[in-house]
Amino acid sequence: MLNISVIIPTLNEEKYLANLLTQLKQFGGNLEIIISDGNSTDGTLEIAESFNVKIVKGKKSRGE
Repeated sequence: MLNISVIIPTLNEEKYLANLLTQLKQFGGNLEIIISDGNSTDGTLEIAESFNVKIVKGKKSRGE
């Protein structure tokens, strides 16, 4: 079976993340989802944690 990793960069994506993760989880198979967060201040990390995906917390984004 094919192994697929999806890396999702986030910064305050609370509004869209749950829908995206729900759609990806429906894919099934060997799917690894990794959230690479750029120091979100909204509920992005809480949503990611509720989907039991791997979370990598980064430093502040360059735009700050």
